[in-house]
Amino acid sequence: MRRLFGLFRQPEFQIFLFCLMLILANWPFLAVAGGNGLTNMFLYLYGLWSVLILILFLIQKSCRGKADDDDGDGRRG
Repeated sequence: MRRLFGLFRQPEFQIFLFCLMLILANWPFLAVAGGNGLTNMFLYLYGLWSVLILILFLIQKSCRGKADDDDGDGRRG
């Protein structure tokens, strides 16, 4: 779990996740999800939204863990 939190702390990975979610919420993927009916589009968007909330939670939890390691004087330890 520590390795996963380390990955979520990296700004490059956060930018990658932003771009991935942006791509998944645009036309080609929405057209594929909506092509089979409104119910499938709803499930796709709800699932995408749920994954986004989960990712934001994990990023927040990993960054808060980093701040808790700091004792307030700018040094670790």
